[in-house]
Amino acid sequence: MKGKDLHQKLRDIRDTLSRQHATRLHRAISWVEAADKYSADKDQAFLNLWIAFNSCYAVENDGAMISERRSFNIFIETLVSLDKEKKLYNTLWMNFSKFTRVLIDNQYVFEPFWASQRNGDELWKSSFESAKRAAYSALANNDVPVLLSIVFDRLYVLRNQLAHGGATYGSSINREQVTSGANFMSHIVPIIIDIMLTTGDETTDWGPISYPVIE
Repeated sequence: MKGKDLHQKLRDIRDTLSRQHATRLHRAISWVEAADKYSADKDQAFLNLWIAFNSCYAVENDGAMISERRSFNIFIETLVSLDKEKKLYNTLWMNFSKFTRVLIDNQYVFEPFWASQRNGDELWKSSFESAKRAAYSALANNDVPVLLSIVFDRLYVLRNQLAHGGATYGSSINREQVTSGANFMSHIVPIIIDIMLTTGDETTDWGPISYPVIE
């Protein structure tokens, strides 16, 4: 699903949504449309899609941003519970099973690996094996929330490498990771937004948006 399709769906149902939820989705869709525009540029596409994803789950709590990991996990659990058509499951298991397995086995998108490089130790190895066991257990048991959390956790490392200047633009060194990551995000993020559009916010509390519009 392209950004323009999501935009049209939002226009069709906007009157049924709260202003806050409509703003959240409008922001997310705008970044999907940016990713569509620059789809040939995988660095740009990945970053635009991550911003779209971030727009969906970022919330404020008493004026302070809730910890990213916590809000991230709460969001994913809510999302999966609302995914009656199992679009997230089908994307992970049917369309991106190989990508998921490669990501799980890739230490370069595992944050403790980089911590160990900085500290000159090998402590990452035991936690990496533990994380892999958890991921493969989630795969075997069709545990969508856990597996999706692990996949996004790994992609978050890739996001940090790009957003914080830890990678060269267009670099061949991490090209496969960026290309595969952008391809995955181009499928999963529109599905996430579509679920949020379909369920609205009458029965689901998506939380207060960060940086609300001030008039």
